[in-house]
Amino acid sequence: MSSKEMTSRQRVEAALNRQPTDRVPIDFGGSRITGVASIAYRRLIESLGIEEEVHLSDIKQQLALPSLDVINRMGGDVVLLNRLGPTTGMPFLYIDRWKQGQMTDGSACLVPENYEVNVMDNGTAQVLWQGKVFAHRPAGSLYFDVCEAPLKDADTCTDIDAYVFPDAWSEREETFLKDQIQKLYYGTDKALFAGLPLMNQSFYEIGAVLFGYEQFMMNLMLKRDMVEHWLDRKLEHDLEILGKYLAIAGPYISVIQMNDDFGAQDALQIPPNLYREIFKPRQKKWVEFVKTRTNAKVFIHCDGAIEELLPDFIEIGIDILNPLQTSARGMEPEKIKKKYGKDLCFWGGGVETQTTLPFGSIEDIRREVQQRIKLLSQGGGYVFGTIHNIQADISPEKIRAVFETALTCQTESSSL
Repeated sequence: MSSKEMTSRQRVEAALNRQPTDRVPIDFGGSRITGVASIAYRRLIESLGIEEEVHLSDIKQQLALPSLDVINRMGGDVVLLNRLGPTTGMPFLYIDRWKQGQMTDGSACLVPENYEVNVMDNGTAQVLWQGKVFAHRPAGSLYFDVCEAPLKDADTCTDIDAYVFPDAWSEREETFLKDQIQKLYYGTDKALFAGLPLMNQSFYEIGAVLFGYEQFMMNLMLKRDMVEHWLDRKLEHDLEILGKYLAIAGPYISVIQMNDDFGAQDALQIPPNLYREIFKPRQKKWVEFVKTRTNAKVFIHCDGAIEELLPDFIEIGIDILNPLQTSARGMEPEKIKKKYGKDLCFWGGGVETQTTLPFGSIEDIRREVQQRIKLLSQGGGYVFGTIHNIQADISPEKIRAVFETALTCQTESSSL
């Protein structure tokens, strides 16, 4: 088939196989790390003249679930295939049933049926479930921080064994997943992105959530046997859920997500030998399990200064790196593309969300998008997206400038 006749699904899969495409594939809101804040999304649809109710699907990050209408208008080629409860640390926030609610700026939207929020006299907001506080938002803030760390007091392997994972598979979830596949795979030509929650596809990052960041970092040094026992139980849980998920979704997805933010802005958060000794072997088993059950490419979201780990990612079979945080130390896009582009595809990196997007002019944004696409699409292996989520204060004009430019930009892998 000629690249001029490509569907979105063909375009994404061709790019990831380093084959010619008609244009660069585009991810607009196709995952929870390439998403759009609900406040920015509301302003965008108003500017587009689209009337729809905003679905606030990720409560922690306050992300909208983009409609197919808006995805099409922005040139998007990717849609998100969620689990039933996608919000980190709050898997009870099921997204198959909705009710009226509010965004953090007070705007009306739809929220998951189980979403309960208590706003205190000082302006702090709390997410409640069954009498517990699971997350809080300080007054004046836009996002929620998970504060329920059920393993914070774990001291022995027995304590780990007593922990019950809160996201058990159910008939309701199976029905939800099948309905989404019917709508998104058979009802569109988009590539399906398997956006699993941290509970199913992370080891380091979900450890920091469930133990609490400081406690988890101390445990890594002082209670390593217990942490390794936890990681083995976590892997067992992952594979159980993945087996059920992929038995249904495996034939339909183009990409499946892992997530572990090992990097900070200037360095790794943990020593590389610690990653290689305890996290890498579990990731490898996760990847091997997935690749025996689907032809989808394995995508890892890992922020920050992580160049030192890229050969390890390649070795264990990871296909795609996101977000390519080009502002972090050692992550210059020219260097990373040249050094690793034959072994890794890149998804994101298309515009700086820390600098250019919030503070640059429309012309600055267009110029950077053009430069990044020209660079990163060389030889294929590139899907365009912003570097992490579009934040609440980004104007519709800037969002449109990003995606209108990407939609019309000639790629180095194009056969046109």
